Amino acid sequence: MTAPPPRPDSAALRRSAKAQLSSQPATNPPPTVADLQHIQHELEVHQVELKMQNASLLASQAELQAALERYTDFYEFAPVGYLSLKVDGEIRQLNLTAAALLGVKRSLLVKRRLGLFVSVSDRGAFAAFLERVFDGQTQACEVTLEQQAAAPLAIRVNPCKPCLSVRFEAISVPPWQECRVVMTNITERMRGEAERVKLETQNLRLQKSESLSRMAGAIAHTFNNQLQAAMMNLEFALEDLPPTGGLIEPLSAAKDALSKVAEVSTLMLTYAGQTSAERAPMDLSEVCQRSVSLLRAGMPNSLKLEIDLPSPGPSIQANANQIQQVLTNLLANAWEACGDRGGSIHLRVKEVSAAEIPAAHRFPVGSQLQDKTYACVALADTGSGISEQDIEKIFDPFFSTKFTGRGIGLAVVLGILRGHRGVVTVESKAGAGTVFRVFLPISSQAVLPKLIPVAELTKKARSGTVLVVDDEPMVCIAVASVLRHAGFTVLTARDGVEAVEVFRAQQAEIRLVLCDLTMPRMGGWETLEALRKLAPGIPVILASGYSEAQVLAGAHAELPQAILGKPYAIATLMSAFSEALKQVNP
Repeated sequence: MTAPPPRPDSAALRRSAKAQLSSQPATNPPPTVADLQHIQHELEVHQVELKMQNASLLASQAELQAALERYTDFYEFAPVGYLSLKVDGEIRQLNLTAAALLGVKRSLLVKRRLGLFVSVSDRGAFAAFLERVFDGQTQACEVTLEQQAAAPLAIRVNPCKPCLSVRFEAISVPPWQECRVVMTNITERMRGEAERVKLETQNLRLQKSESLSRMAGAIAHTFNNQLQAAMMNLEFALEDLPPTGGLIEPLSAAKDALSKVAEVSTLMLTYAGQTSAERAPMDLSEVCQRSVSLLRAGMPNSLKLEIDLPSPGPSIQANANQIQQVLTNLLANAWEACGDRGGSIHLRVKEVSAAEIPAAHRFPVGSQLQDKTYACVALADTGSGISEQDIEKIFDPFFSTKFTGRGIGLAVVLGILRGHRGVVTVESKAGAGTVFRVFLPISSQAVLPKLIPVAELTKKARSGTVLVVDDEPMVCIAVASVLRHAGFTVLTARDGVEAVEVFRAQQAEIRLVLCDLTMPRMGGWETLEALRKLAPGIPVILASGYSEAQVLAGAHAELPQAILGKPYAIATLMSAFSEALKQVNP
């Protein structure tokens, strides 16, 4: 901003005025007394006018000075930085805000190039931006500044057209010799955008995980219905075949193959979190020791296994078989990652706080830690590692980077942990090994000694009429055949509406009802309630391809005597019948 010209000295001004007056020729006659009195009066009036004008000028000068200070403050302490740049990017002038954003004293910034403060990766874009600006275009670009002793700061560089004075002093056509630049700090905005992208990505991953879980559960339920009919027919056929027949071996192989398919179906339900099992307090170190013992014998000599298990270990409330399955799958995965070249696996158990559990690469996606203390199983290997892009997919069902892999092991791990309110984190790089950390809530209950169950050997007489309700004709036919062969009289119905009609007509003969859960028109729960209204004591067994926990979810006015998970074996069916009849006729 240009400073006002200096005011002349008053004494020098008076001397100059006297000299100018004395140099002029005397053209007028000498004044009279009256003229002198008039002149004196006029001078006095002019003197008063001058004082008034001087006071007005001083007031105007004070107002101008105050305005100058105000606008200087507005310029210096504006929320954005202002700079004037030459064609080569040299700083000619800048305000205090710009100096603060650049992290250097203003006096040291003049005649330095702004591009030196731009990060190396953005300098090419910044140079192209300046070139377009001096071609007469109004441009904007976003770059990152590098400050000494400060984190990188995202900056928005937004040039304004030159002000009138600049345009007046410069060439009136492009290229301009100076440009004005407004510099706005957009660090928080960039962080907000990055966080938004992160949340959107996490939300998409969560939706994908939920979709996969629903799909896995639906596929498993469909498979279980078909497997039920196939396995029961095979079992029934095998029972009626003579022991010397040539069909025993192929039919047994077919049954074994179906059993393996049923195992995969069960694993899919586990991934979907739709399986239930009894849980009890247990020592995590003991469970780990059992898993290691199962696998150690089959490991090659080139693979070194180190364990660090405290005794006693942390107590968790869990199902021992499922936790052992988690550990077995992770150990097998580490073994395969090391391959034939060998390596080492380190297994360690400890307690950690929720604050120590990292959020990066934590699964299930979107999981929230609800407990304060967790038991941690850390399993590190020196194997081939996992690439960054694959880490997000390794828990998807049937995803595998190994030719021989089924891609279901880690998916099952995730499903079991989901059911136990646990999480797993992954730390890995391609070629640098992997660390899986499983976190399970600490249980305050004491670990109880193991009890050996006593087998139930009692068999009840098999007779009377049974109502079988299922919308799958193949299942209905297969189950009816098995029950008739076992000595029961069988009635069938295709859905709940038909079942109620059949039961109402033959209520006196029917001893038990075996009913599918998911059917058109009237489902299993509605059928159970309707039958209990007709006969409050009638024993009912519900069958479903879903897990018992999912079947029992929600509030129900009536409960069945038993729940059968499809596919079930003939022995399991007979056991459920015996138990259900025992409850009503002990």
